[in-house]
Amino acid sequence: SVTITLQSTFACLATDKITITINPGPQADAGLNQIICITDNQVALSGIISGNTTTGIWTTSGTGSFTPADTVLNATYNLTPADSALGSFILILTSTNNGSCNAVSDTLIVTLTTIPVVNAGVDTTFCANNFANLNGSISGGASSGIWSTSGTGTFAPTDTTLNALYSPSSADIAAGFVNLTLTSTGACVTI
Repeated sequence: SVTITLQSTFACLATDKITITINPGPQADAGLNQIICITDNQVALSGIISGNTTTGIWTTSGTGSFTPADTVLNATYNLTPADSALGSFILILTSTNNGSCNAVSDTLIVTLTTIPVVNAGVDTTFCANNFANLNGSISGGASSGIWSTSGTGTFAPTDTTLNALYSPSSADIAAGFVNLTLTSTGACVTI
């Protein structure tokens, strides 16, 4: 609250006072920007409206729709082919039922990325007392990945190093083979 006092500057003084109450204004949070795969057809939303209201409405620079409704803060945005062709679009969350306060908005940028291409390398043979030299590559909509094994061996220096060394375990050696899989990480996941 703010108190304002008025005083007269003449010999006879008169004073009047008013109190102004300041209400918290609305705040909108549309969430973090998202990168999705070009083949995705939905974006999960988790907007937050706080302050003197808890309601809001979603709008878009694209042509898609909101399910179950544009007034649901955790709605799903359904992309159209036109949205996918844009490469990116904006989702806007605006506060509603603001009382005497001005509405506020926050934006969320959705960027579409291409499907990654993953290459784990060629099948190989190596001796049980040696390491397998891996030579994975990832291109397109991702640049990082993670190795996994059907066995129990280890990756050095880590399972996220594309050209890691694989050290077979005694169980791998006893089985006589192991399958290694490279999976892209990021917006689009391809094995």
